[in-house]
Amino acid sequence: MNHPDRKARLETALLQIWYGGYQPGWSTHTILNILERVYKGLRLLSRQNSKTLSSKRNTNPPVLVVGNLIAGGAGKTPIVMAVCQHLSATGKKVGIVSRGYGRKGSRAVLIDPSKPLPQASEVGDEPLFLCAQTHCPVAVCTDRAEALDTLLSAFPDLDLVVSDDGLQHHRLVRQLEWVVFDQRAQGNGRLLPAGPLREPLSRLGTVDAVLASNIGIEQLSSALNMPSQNNWHAVCVLLQGFRHLQTGQFMSTRQATERWKDTPLLAFTGIANPDKLFNAIKTAGLELQETRGLPDHYNYPMDFCAQFDQPILITSGKDAVKLNASNPKVWVAEISVELPLTLTQALEDCIGSTID
Repeated sequence: MNHPDRKARLETALLQIWYGGYQPGWSTHTILNILERVYKGLRLLSRQNSKTLSSKRNTNPPVLVVGNLIAGGAGKTPIVMAVCQHLSATGKKVGIVSRGYGRKGSRAVLIDPSKPLPQASEVGDEPLFLCAQTHCPVAVCTDRAEALDTLLSAFPDLDLVVSDDGLQHHRLVRQLEWVVFDQRAQGNGRLLPAGPLREPLSRLGTVDAVLASNIGIEQLSSALNMPSQNNWHAVCVLLQGFRHLQTGQFMSTRQATERWKDTPLLAFTGIANPDKLFNAIKTAGLELQETRGLPDHYNYPMDFCAQFDQPILITSGKDAVKLNASNPKVWVAEISVELPLTLTQALEDCIGSTID
């Protein structure tokens, strides 16, 4: 078994334990218990709580970190996209920093939307997707503080910098922190690797906003077993339609359900929670003949799509930036995010008070 296969099997097994209610055998249970205690000890020794407090302060321009407490994709990237699109529409200049997970190399790289875009292998799939969707500059580096310096050196007049993930990256000084949860909430409620939590839920007491993505506030409150606060906001992520990868043609979900009613459809994705894409497509009224959930940040071979017989292949925008755009069968699921007015108003107020 090669390395990608082992990684995929390990990811699948952990996700079943974290979110699927699967109870591992005695030996696996014991190992996970030990590793969880080690993780807690390392957090204590490295003074994580002190680092968390010291990394948050007023910055100019303001830095907003959109992160989560769980491992495995709670939906940060669509929120980052929505923030950038909203503020850009109001005339604000926004930039993005990202780790660029899965890329080759670790040096800082700047993606300038006014220039030809690089390959995903150079910068990572999420940064490339965000730049293409928002037309905002993106700086990528393993050290997000260095990414921030790179971004501001090239674009010193930004009104806001948004970090895609990085809540636990304390070298990145930030003014605002948003934490995103989806329907999985806290999973089994345990810390890594016995559970999905990167930090205890007590961390929510220090953040500026908790975003419930496609889950009700009361439902999230119940799942986390803690009362909701005034800074908790419900966010709606909607499937708008599908964009043809080769031509850029767009079809609404209504048009797609009519046109593809009797057509065999296959959906594939290498996002952290593949069921998000599959369920969104099914909720839109489309019947999927087959689904393929791949490891997160999957590196697609050039001929990946050639193995499928279905005439329509559907994937996510993050996957699409790594695919051969010449394949006429591929359609990309296009999403929109509705941010509540109270949340965007608070963000605009923060930018105004800091910049002015």
